[in-house]
Amino acid sequence: MMSCTVIPVFEKFANSYDAATPIQSQVAEHLAQLIVRYHTGVTDMCMVDVGCGTGKLTQAVMSKFLQNAALASAQLYGVDTAASMLAIWQQRVEHLLSTRLSSTSSPTTSPTTLHSQALCADMADMALANQSADLVMSSFALHWTSPSVIAELGRIVKTKGQLHLAIPVAGSFYQVRQRFPKLPVFDFLPSHAWLAAIETLRQQRQGTLIYHTEQSFAVSYDNLKSLLKNLKQMGGAVSGKDSIDTATFRRYLQDQSPVGLDYQLLMIGLQL
Repeated sequence: MMSCTVIPVFEKFANSYDAATPIQSQVAEHLAQLIVRYHTGVTDMCMVDVGCGTGKLTQAVMSKFLQNAALASAQLYGVDTAASMLAIWQQRVEHLLSTRLSSTSSPTTSPTTLHSQALCADMADMALANQSADLVMSSFALHWTSPSVIAELGRIVKTKGQLHLAIPVAGSFYQVRQRFPKLPVFDFLPSHAWLAAIETLRQQRQGTLIYHTEQSFAVSYDNLKSLLKNLKQMGGAVSGKDSIDTATFRRYLQDQSPVGLDYQLLMIGLQL
């Protein structure tokens, strides 16, 4: 028997993460569009990217704000447990600032003042003050924890601030489950588990649900071996308590037909 459960080891794979995660890029871009669409007009903003990874969401959001000259200043926090990911996040933020300064053509135009801080911390216990952030956002990160984390995220959102989330939920990896039923894969929680935690927070803070949608995102790989290699390059390791017999796993790997990696994403916006 061999173990084959995907668990996160992001610290070792920060340099390969971006190239291995096209769906995460698509989702970050989609969530960024929603964030900018529902922007409340705050021009001096404190923003927290929870489970920020290499900064895909931070870059997508800030690029749009900077293009629209929507902010006078921004304090950015990236929260993650992987220091190597945070280092790339910081580089992305610094590149955003340098690009903004070099593209300011008019001497009368004041560029956005941008400050950033990387926090190596558990998303369930962040070293940030109560109601200190105008915008708290997270994409492709919360599924590694439990819905109880919603209370921690809500704790740092200011009154009239916003919480925007993209969370992979049950229904993800559908093609893999159908084609390779004995292959252990990540057990995503159903959307209602997350929605219940969001509703509890909304009631506690007398907030307003801005939007709630579920969308599918997918990318195709040449075969299962290629897909599993990609999962490893994005920080998933082959390990864990579940197992598959070696003969079945080898038979699965001999299947050379294309297979899709698909995610079902719960997208939620909440104003508190």
